[in-house]
Amino acid sequence: MSNISDIELNQLRLLQLIFETKNLTRAGERAGLTQSAVSHTLKKLRHSFNDSLVIRQGNKLILTPRAEYLQSQLNRWLNDFERHILTQEQFEPAYSSRTFFIATSDLVEQSLAPVLIPHLSKVAPNIQVVFAKLDKRGFASQIESGEVDFSISVIESSHPALMVTTLYKDDYVSVVRHDHPCLDSALDLASYCRYPHILAGTGKDIRGTVDDALDKLGHTRKVQYKVANFSSAPYIVETSDAIFTAPRKFVAAIQSKFNIAEFEPPLSVPPFSMKMYWDIRNKDDQASRWFRQEIITVARNTAP
Repeated sequence: MSNISDIELNQLRLLQLIFETKNLTRAGERAGLTQSAVSHTLKKLRHSFNDSLVIRQGNKLILTPRAEYLQSQLNRWLNDFERHILTQEQFEPAYSSRTFFIATSDLVEQSLAPVLIPHLSKVAPNIQVVFAKLDKRGFASQIESGEVDFSISVIESSHPALMVTTLYKDDYVSVVRHDHPCLDSALDLASYCRYPHILAGTGKDIRGTVDDALDKLGHTRKVQYKVANFSSAPYIVETSDAIFTAPRKFVAAIQSKFNIAEFEPPLSVPPFSMKMYWDIRNKDDQASRWFRQEIITVARNTAP
């Protein structure tokens, strides 16, 4: 009875070469093994299969009946193993119709989509991209469950199941309606604080990064309007005296569509990093690797 429990894959590959060449020296050369290693492996295989497998007859080796049967089976099995197990299906973006799901905020969607989509339409015209609402508290679960492929946000996380890269760093700029009186002269900090302000964000808190920066300077501002989405703020800016201080990339993406003007806020607001997360299980997936590289390239090459 055969004892195949201890047979290794490289031993079967060598056996395949022995069957093919019917010569231990040539089989060893093709396998990159010494003659003694070939002889040692053949001895183990004979023991495992309980058969001589090959017998020397004059200057050549002949296959035993068991070996002749094994040869065709072994060839088919090893070829199938290499084709289906070892060889990864090639991802071809130009022909793929795969759908990628990205969880993010409207801030990122407004900034990234207008440049990402035209780029993808050229290099991968059949790719589908779906932007989903970011679950700030459960963003890791969104990725782990397969609900989304990627998550883009300012969230800091060291979740062991996720991988992360910084897409870009950004700072803040302020915008007002194009005929706002503050544009007539240099705006000092006190005047900046006297005007009404707009804050974008979720939840009931009416404080943001700007307020934290003002606290350090001993100033406060009046947040008169709070919107859930960044994309709503420019409409209020156009029709009011309110100041909206927002990420520079976002303002660059929407400014031409509104009658608004930008200016540098009269205080230093700490910059931030926008990060992209994905499941560690997909780190070597060809499609995932390709798509995240496209996002990285587009995000980093887009001027603020």
